Amino acid sequence: MISILKSMLRTIGLLSDPPVETRQQLIDFIDTRAAYVSQVTLYTYVKARAGTQYPKLFQNTDFLTSLRIARWHIYGAAICDLSLFAVAQLKRGGGLNKQKASDLVAELLDGILLDYQQDDIDPNLFAAMGDKGKQRAAFADWDLIADGAAAFQSSSDAVFRWAPIADELKNDDEEIVRNSIHLRWIGVRRDLKALIKPDLVLADWQRAGRGYPPSI
Repeated sequence: MISILKSMLRTIGLLSDPPVETRQQLIDFIDTRAAYVSQVTLYTYVKARAGTQYPKLFQNTDFLTSLRIARWHIYGAAICDLSLFAVAQLKRGGGLNKQKASDLVAELLDGILLDYQQDDIDPNLFAAMGDKGKQRAAFADWDLIADGAAAFQSSSDAVFRWAPIADELKNDDEEIVRNSIHLRWIGVRRDLKALIKPDLVLADWQRAGRGYPPSI
């Protein structure tokens, strides 16, 4: 919850960001920003659709279960999206080849997603989210991902699929919902590009014994 609040304060300019210079700082950036974007997008959409009935929904056990399931699926997709985007910046700025870029995505996803202790969804399904991200990395167009919004389709799809809203209403809302999460990603993409120091991050990764010298 504290990390989400910090992300909100950074978004409105009340808290400055430190540069991203280490492996752990990159992991923290991905984790906190993915959590912020996924939760704010989901809860804002549900609240807008529920209107005055929104407080009552939180007394409904089935709804709360669906909301928790949706939260984890959207978060997992957001982690995958932002990990690909981050590694695309490392590849462009640090000279990684495609195989090393794919390896780094896999390590980021395992380092974040396998660390969470949750019982809202099947752990195998949660792990499978990371597997999808790894598959995307294996065939990624890294230049396209580094330049813009190409990395962020999965989280958009996840909001549209998993938000606990009736399908007929979702169909009416699709453009608005997708635009909502894409707009939130714009600021995150801008911040990461400004803050990340590819040579320093990769050098720190190498010192940790991961074997990713900056100029491979």
